[in-house]
This record gives sequence, structure tokens and C-alpha cells, in this order.
Amino acid sequence: MEFINYFFASLVSFFGLLIGIILISIAPEEQKPLSKYFDLIRKLLLLLIFVFLMFYFFNRAFYLLILFLYLIFAAVIEYRIKDLFRKSMLNYILLGILFYVSQNNINLFVIESSLILLYGILTASLLYDRKLKNYFNLLFYNFGFLIIANTLYFL
Repeated sequence: MEFINYFFASLVSFFGLLIGIILISIAPEEQKPLSKYFDLIRKLLLLLIFVFLMFYFFNRAFYLLILFLYLIFAAVIEYRIKDLFRKSMLNYILLGILFYVSQNNINLFVIESSLILLYGILTASLLYDRKLKNYFNLLFYNFGFLIIANTLYFL
């Protein structure tokens, strides 16, 4: 895959955060009542991202072991860290690595990119606060996704 295609795919996946901010700005009254559902769906999407990767690498024991360790790491991040911004930042760094890993198979890459986009929409819907206008912090803290995903492409 050429870098320009890879870069724009990572950029579109990252813009899930921006879409989530826009959606909550349009309908702020839906944020509080739906937050428990957003959190549940966000966790389900994170699990689906790992499940699709594990199905793709099922015959390759080394990659399957690495993905299993990542799954344990994601579970520790998800259930041990209480600060949502820190949790989001660490998850997006992990998603940047998984985004790079999925680039070899175009079908897997499309699925993973789409799931990361949806994950970003739900994450931003949970973390954005209209009173604080923390959209810059939200995008800045999760910018590690773009840095990691695009740096790994050149290594």
C-alpha cells in the first residue's frame, strides 16, 4: 500500500473524534442519557477490533501471541485506569499499532479503519464537554494515533 493512501486512511480514522465532537455539539442533550450505552458500545468496538485481527492472524502463532498480549493490555487499560482522557490516549496509541499491523490485508484494513472511526465517534461523544470546550485537548491527547501509525509505516 502506498503511503499517501495509508496516511489518508489513518487521517479519516482519526477524524472519528472530530465527528463525535460535532455530533455532541449538535445534540448535547443526548450525551448524558446515552453515556452508558456509548461506553458499552465503545468497549464492544474495541473488542471487535481485536477479534478481527485475531481471526486474520489465527494461523500465525507468533502474531496471535502478540495480539493476545495486546488484548490483555487493552483490558488492563480499560478496567484499571479511571481517567477517561488517559484511557483514551493509551487506547489510541494501541490502535495506532493495530492500524499498522492490519495494513497488509486490504479487507482487514478497511474493517479496522472503519471500527477505529466508529470507536473515535463514541470516545469523543463521551469525553467532549461543551462547557469546557475541550475539543482541542481531546484531539491533542489522541494525536498519538496518527504519530504511531504513520511512523511505523516507515520503520
